[in-house]
Order: sequence, then structure tokens, then C-alpha cells
Amino acid sequence: MRGYAGDVAFDYPFDIVLTANANSTNEGIRTDTDSDFLLLGLIINVFTSILFSLQFKDSNGNYFSSGPILAANYAAEGPNPYVFPGRPRIFGPGSSLGISIAELSGAENTIQLIFTGEKRYVTPRPICGPDTLSSRLTVRA
Repeated sequence: MRGYAGDVAFDYPFDIVLTANANSTNEGIRTDTDSDFLLLGLIINVFTSILFSLQFKDSNGNYFSSGPILAANYAAEGPNPYVFPGRPRIFGPGSSLGISIAELSGAENTIQLIFTGEKRYVTPRPICGPDTLSSRLTVRA
């Protein structure tokens, strides 16, 4: 799934400040409309307390896990992200990544999540040249 011409590394940051014991279930980010986004990993390096849980879903409502997962289980060090298991999750142009986040420390918590992956720019089909010769010959005026 990786390595196509036109794939460009790209990150979507998500910043939130949660009050003590807050539970925010309708958060999310919207992907850009210029390309698909292949979600590869998650970086959590900025937080007041690691005591919070996360659950993610795609724009079709499909959850990444059967329930919330403690943020400490998404271990990442520096710029090395937690890599989501399996194949990359593909988000179409302008789709959304849903985030449910629950603060568990009992104090205000400032958190930044970074969703890292690749933008996949699809090259438009050529309108002239040998690649379009067969399609031009089948068009009748």
C-alpha cells in the first residue's frame, strides 16, 4: 500500500484541553480535500498527564477497537509513532477521523495527538499521448 509515486508524508495534529474527568466523544479531524490520506500511526508526546483513554473511528462509523484504550498503550518515543496494526487505514478526500477521549487523571489535561501518514495524490489520466490513443479511437463525433 505504500510507495506509490505521488505519496507524500503528512501529519494531522489534534490539540485539546480537557477539564478534570471530562469525556469528549464527538471530537475529530477532517482530512484535506486534495487527496486520500493513508493513516499509518499515532504520536502522543505532548500531554499534562498520560492518564486518558482514546477510541477512534473512521467516517463510516467503524471503530478501530472494541472499546477505549489507555493512551499509555499507544507507546511512542519521539518522532517514532505507534504504528496501527494491519494495513493503513485509507481516508478519502474530506472524510473525518472520529476521536473519543476521556480524561482520567482528575486534573486539567492539555493533549496533542499527531496522526501521521501519507497523502496519496492520484495522477489524473492523460488527455493526449499514447496512453489515451485507444480511448480516443473509440469516441465517435
